[in-house]
Amino acid sequence: MWKHRILYVLALTGAALFLVLYPLWFSSYLMVTMLMLVPLDLFISLPGMLISRRISHSSSEIMQQGDAESLILTMHSKKQFPVKGVKVRFDVSCEDFSIKQRVFIGSENDSRNEMRIDTSISGVTAIEAKRFWIVSFLGLFCFPVEYKRRISVLVLPAPIKPPQTDALPYGIVLKPKPGGGFSDEFDLRPFKSGDTIRNVHWKVSAKLDSLIIREPLVPMSHSRLIRVMKWNGARERDSILSRLLWVSENLISRDLPHYVSFDANGSYAEITTIKDLHDYLHVVLDKGADSSQYYAAAPIRFAWVYRIDPYE
Repeated sequence: MWKHRILYVLALTGAALFLVLYPLWFSSYLMVTMLMLVPLDLFISLPGMLISRRISHSSSEIMQQGDAESLILTMHSKKQFPVKGVKVRFDVSCEDFSIKQRVFIGSENDSRNEMRIDTSISGVTAIEAKRFWIVSFLGLFCFPVEYKRRISVLVLPAPIKPPQTDALPYGIVLKPKPGGGFSDEFDLRPFKSGDTIRNVHWKVSAKLDSLIIREPLVPMSHSRLIRVMKWNGARERDSILSRLLWVSENLISRDLPHYVSFDANGSYAEITTIKDLHDYLHVVLDKGADSSQYYAAAPIRFAWVYRIDPYE
């Protein structure tokens, strides 16, 4: 818009000099025409500038580190209300930097523009705008419109297997069912004082010539924890997140629910699906997000703890 204003001022200055040097009838008409451009631009653009304009955006919520990704902005307008377009200023921030980016969208029907998103940095990139400006047909005026939007995208590195994975659990742990009863899983053990006669496995007892108890088993309530240590810098963050993704996805693939905790803020999340993990990372890595939902009570003790840090 400033370019159009500068061009108009230069053209107006030239018309004024032409009128002074050559005070003829056509120089006067030229000067009047240049002066009339301002109210003319306002007159033909004002209806379209006053009518509420709508901007929509679309982008992936989760992106792979290093991929080419963009935020697509679309302006929805009508041709009978001519304007030049809209300009939007975004504040783009992540853990490592904060910059401002400007995007201009033309006034054609459903015109769109793309703003490239830097996916070289893992974590959450927040894209925020407070307003946009509708630019008049000749670009001499602009009209501000409230546009409070905050978009956050999660950029994840590729999963990488950590050096030490021997400590990972490789099955569901069973425990005796409190109070006894029926269960598809069971264990056999010798009869003890206090056992009920209903739990005696008579066929096995007859073969072994001693009382054998059929003890029902149930899966032990999961108390597995992946503890994510603090990092310093982008390289350590990439290493930690890639290892976390591998370990958590490995447990999920074997139907082993678990908790994930970040030492940086002390939050806990119960992870049973990949979506649970992505939702948690989306919140805990975003400084502007409300992470209160992840401060719920976790088990007092964990039967298995796996620590992830960039130095192993």
